[in-house]
Amino acid sequence: MLRSFGGRNFRDLGGHPTADARRVRTGRIYRSAHLAEVPAGNPLHEIDLKTLVTLQSNPEVKNLGRPHQVVMKGVRWEHIPMGDQWFTERGYERMKAEPGREHYALVMHFRHDWRRFFKLLAERTVYPLLFHCSAGRDRTGVGAAMILGILGVERELIVEDFLASNATFPNSPLAAEQLHPVFELIDENGGVDGFMREVIGITAADLAAIRADLLDA
Repeated sequence: MLRSFGGRNFRDLGGHPTADARRVRTGRIYRSAHLAEVPAGNPLHEIDLKTLVTLQSNPEVKNLGRPHQVVMKGVRWEHIPMGDQWFTERGYERMKAEPGREHYALVMHFRHDWRRFFKLLAERTVYPLLFHCSAGRDRTGVGAAMILGILGVERELIVEDFLASNATFPNSPLAAEQLHPVFELIDENGGVDGFMREVIGITAADLAAIRADLLDA
């Protein structure tokens, strides 16, 4: 069933206002569901990407397929496989989360992968960039929430972007409360800069580079 969602749940992360009266740049960073299929008329046919980041596990890529040639041509592909552990019985049991804390678990279980992801975002030559998982709503959703938090977008708007995936998946909707444990973790570390430093392992220089590339001057 998920195969039919290829290229869907696509959107630009840009356009959001920030707390310091700036705005996230448009045309720089995008999010999507898996890209094994890209239907005709999809905006990806018109976007000139430089970097594509796949957050799907290796078994998911094997089952659903690698990104379609439409988006792979001339593009740097970075595969950061989050979730290989889910496909072993022992790994699945170890990674099960309390109800309502699944997205918190996605942050904590994959901290090394997130560090690699944000280190990539701090490179100065990777944009325009698109990142995705299979449905484009859970790993991609929590990744988008962290990115928008770094950029100073208010949490109400971060939640709004998170819940926009419900238009694609109305039968299994996300809830705002699913991000609350992530926000609590950020607050426990003194804010997004402390969280990125202490939990994810990103430096102040990395954060400055991401903000320089993704925020309007």
